[in-house]
Order: sequence, then C-alpha cells, then structure tokens
Amino acid sequence: MKIGIALGSGAARGLAHIGLLKAFEDSKIKPYAITGSSMGALIGGIYASGYPIDKIEEFYLQLDLSVFKRFVDIKVSSAGLIGGEKLEELIASTIKQRNIEELDVKFKCVATDLLTGLEIVFDKGDLVKAIRASISFPAVFVPVYYEKMFLVDGGIKNPVPVNILPEECDIKFAINVGPSVIKEQLVQKYYLDNSFKKYKDTNSLMEKFQSFINGYFKNFVLDDSIKYPSMLETIVQAIAILQENAYINKLKEAKGNVIEVFPDLSNFKLTDFTKAKEIINIGYLEGIKIIKEYLS
Repeated sequence: MKIGIALGSGAARGLAHIGLLKAFEDSKIKPYAITGSSMGALIGGIYASGYPIDKIEEFYLQLDLSVFKRFVDIKVSSAGLIGGEKLEELIASTIKQRNIEELDVKFKCVATDLLTGLEIVFDKGDLVKAIRASISFPAVFVPVYYEKMFLVDGGIKNPVPVNILPEECDIKFAINVGPSVIKEQLVQKYYLDNSFKKYKDTNSLMEKFQSFINGYFKNFVLDDSIKYPSMLETIVQAIAILQENAYINKLKEAKGNVIEVFPDLSNFKLTDFTKAKEIINIGYLEGIKIIKEYLS
C-alpha cells in the first residue's frame, strides 16, 4: 500500500509529527510520500532524507535557550528578527541527500511568495533551501530570496498540503495540528463583556477577527485579571486562525482516499516548544490510532 502523509503547519504543535512518524516506524510502516508546510516541512523533509526519527526527537527534547541561541542568528533588520543562516547550517548537517528528487521518500513542501501571494511548491532541487523557505514565518525570519521571489511560510497559503501528495497514493493522511484543532474551545466561557458572541467559522474576516479576540479571553482572562499575549503569540495565532479557510479549500482539491487527522492539542499554544515531550507523545498515540484503524 502506498501511504501519503501531509504534515501541517502549527509551530510547536507541529512537534506531534515527530511522534506520529515514530509510531509508523515502530510498526515497520514506511510512507511512500510526505508533503509538508512550515514545521511539517522541517520535520518531514529531514525525515524523508533518511535522518533517524529518534535523533529528531532527541534534538527537540533537549531544546532550551542555550541550544536555541546556537542555531539562531538574531538580526536587526526590518525584514525579520532571525537571519536563518545558522538554521540552514543545522538542517544541512542532518540531511543525507541534498536534492529533493534523491530522497528516500517522495517529498514536496510549500512556501508563499510574499510579492504575488502565490503558493510555491518545491518538488526538486535544494532541500535545505526549500525547508528554509517553508518555515520562514513573517516578521520572525528574514524571507528567502529565490528566483526573484521573496518566500515566506508555506502555511499561509497551504497549511496542510494534502492536495499535492502523489495521485498514486492508495491512502492520504492530512495531519492538521493547526487552529481547527482548538476551534470549538476558543470561545466558551471567557468574554470581555456580554456584547461578545460566539462566531462560527465563515469567510468573513471580521468574524474571524472577532473569534480570534474572544479566543484570547479564553486563554488569558481569568478571575478578571488580564495577561496579554506576547507580540509573537499574537502574530502566530492570528495567522494560524486565518489559515483555516486555506486548509478547507486545499482539502477540496485533494483527490483519492483522504483521511483527516486532528491530534488533540487544544491544551498547547503554538509557542509551546518547551513542552516537546507531551506534544510528541500525543502525536505518537495518534499514529498508533491511525495504524490500528486504517493500516492493520
């Protein structure tokens, strides 16, 4: 059976992809193809090159401020806070094959052209450059200049790129670790005042913005004391919520037997990299569930 896996964007919640791939490997199941966006591109690309999933897990379990500083080059730039050169060096040190077309597993990842808004699909060429482009979150990473394009995070246009998995896949799994996972929990009981309403997911940007604001009251307003989200949390969460329509549209384009997978990550924020162990474990349990339900 040819198995395709689309690993979605989701920042720290994307660490669940490590656990899911580990569950597959423990069960001697090798994906035929992997596509990825943002964190999904990073983990999926390194794994597709043949780097052991245990080593990927080990790195993130050891991730702390001292490790972070070693691989992040802070820049005083209007284009972004992090240059990305050190991260490229780290990625290059882990992969076995530099070119996408030479990988052990068929692989594609996506980025977004900042100038045109177009989705850019990497299916050949430099794997490191492709991953670096796909993870370039706006205002955090300096965009990647590539073939006269300024490339940023692929999750903006295609958060779970299941539609670009090869058509010959017998079954395709769309692993969504993004905002749809927490959609129902965003606004339940914490409101600024009685004028706020619970909005359903629609195409209205205003309603999405309202839902976003309400969601923060759920996360940060307790006993009438307010803890405001950081600037990074605000940017990350705002973009993540706006990705929901993009996911729905891309899902409609996917052909074949597509299975949506939503690991329960509602207790984790997009910036919770220090909770790698818990997030990876959730991904592992989800992987075992997938295997039992669809691949046994």
